Amino acid sequence: MEPFSRFPLPCRVPVHLRKIENLLPQPAKLMNPQPLHTPDIDLDSCVIYQIYPMSFQDSDGDGMGDINGIRQRLGYLATLGVDMLWLTPIYRSPKRDNGYDVADYRAIDPAFGTLTEMEQLIAEAAAHGIGIMMDIVANHTSIEHEWFMKALAGDSRYQEYYVFRDQAFVDAHPITSIFGGSGWQYVPALDRYYLHNFDPSQADLDWDNPAVRAEMAEVINFWLGKGIKGFRFDVIDMVSKEWDRLAMSNGPRLHDYIRELNAASFGGKGIITVGETWGADLSHMQNYSNHDGSEFSMVFNFEHLGLGSDKWSSRFDPLAFKRAMARHQQGLHGQGWNSLFLGNHDLPRAVSRFGDDRPEWRETSAKLWSMVLHMMQGTPFIYQGEELAMTNRHWQPGELRDVEAINYRASQSGLDPAELSRRLDAIGRDNARTPMQWDAGPHAGFSTATPWIALNANHIEINAAEQLARPDSPFHCYRQLIALRKAHPVVRHGNFELLDGDDPERISYRRHWQDPASGEQHTLLLLANLTANPLPMPHFDKVTDKMRLLLANYPGEPLPLFAPYQCAIWLQVEQG
Repeated sequence: MEPFSRFPLPCRVPVHLRKIENLLPQPAKLMNPQPLHTPDIDLDSCVIYQIYPMSFQDSDGDGMGDINGIRQRLGYLATLGVDMLWLTPIYRSPKRDNGYDVADYRAIDPAFGTLTEMEQLIAEAAAHGIGIMMDIVANHTSIEHEWFMKALAGDSRYQEYYVFRDQAFVDAHPITSIFGGSGWQYVPALDRYYLHNFDPSQADLDWDNPAVRAEMAEVINFWLGKGIKGFRFDVIDMVSKEWDRLAMSNGPRLHDYIRELNAASFGGKGIITVGETWGADLSHMQNYSNHDGSEFSMVFNFEHLGLGSDKWSSRFDPLAFKRAMARHQQGLHGQGWNSLFLGNHDLPRAVSRFGDDRPEWRETSAKLWSMVLHMMQGTPFIYQGEELAMTNRHWQPGELRDVEAINYRASQSGLDPAELSRRLDAIGRDNARTPMQWDAGPHAGFSTATPWIALNANHIEINAAEQLARPDSPFHCYRQLIALRKAHPVVRHGNFELLDGDDPERISYRRHWQDPASGEQHTLLLLANLTANPLPMPHFDKVTDKMRLLLANYPGEPLPLFAPYQCAIWLQVEQG
């Protein structure tokens, strides 16, 4: 095998592909006999960018991101080419769980701004051709929410909004909180317990109560009236529980409740929706995203991440990733719709989890994984900073801000300190919440003040300003991938064939699509070396003379022996 010194340095993108306007042919006129769309944004071609507002851009010098900061960066987002911005919660909240403990669904938290500023963001984003997706935390509220306060004050109507139970029920139904400890919290004044599947400050709502379901529909309709174009539903699979099995998700009324919510709020209005469903199998995914539009546009399924039953000790498994993605690509093709993602605010940085964040391989492996994901069918989600290949960082105990990580560390007194530190660094949610790295200046251009959470020191090398100016950067790779999705029907509508399901070191897949109008046959082929070593590519013989190189993360025409983390995509179009 040739030594790596024989390979050219990773540059990333062929020179002839660097000008996007010269890269993209016109899409076929008839894209899909059953188009999935909103009045303004096509589901099958749209790309969604997730913003964690606390860490995106601070506009007022308090060290925390805000709505006006997002407004200041709309030009950057338009340059990237995304169609929608998913904002994690910006509602009024005590922020015990960084906004996922909502105290008022109709009010903007003063730390983020005002409702007027939110309305301005919606309008200004629309002027850039970008919609806004709100995060609906429907399973629970903060204990500071008016409903819960009234429940504590003895109002029986609002006690029925939550899962209050007596001692006998609690004894018979032991529930462990996802954040650790018991899932029941005793209220002496009521001599009853309330359920909290997360932090004790997050009381579970009782969706078996029709009044709760009606309240949630009204919340969604309020935001629809403000011009919101999408909704992400937090842990929506937990709104139906099965007490006999102590199952806190996927209960018997789950799909009934979602269809009811759909009909009472966003259904039929061309709104893009996604449900967070940690426990969904393929059958559930098909129901959630079925083409009749009765539930959601799509769901987040996490099987491909390989987190297992204990995420803290988990390690990425390429085989599990490939098999899960193939199962979803094939099982939802024509039967539903995929969401495509590598990271979010609850996950480690994508290049640190999937790729190789060592300086010599960070950009090359980040491009590889973006190419692997974005050439699949579905709606891609880009988490802020992913397009820059931002990385995890090392955490000192006093720097931790995430309640889950803090609780986990406190519960692991018997674990070797080095292993505990490794786990927090590798999988802790604070990794995704470090400030966006805009430039190499003080506080990375995020704020003029000390940020609310520790900055990653590598912002000197990894930042948006540097990458915007460099055509072969990860940022411009993402731009090209977004543009390719919009240009090529085979990316949006093609089938999926995994070529190497038993190979943990490579990923190779092929996709086919036939234009129903012209009969043209479109074939897309992707080959990737997932390792830091040169590897021969067994499926290189599928690259035909009729194929043209569409995108690559190394310069020049690929050879059968792939360099470390090399990835290439070819396209063939034949007349029908």
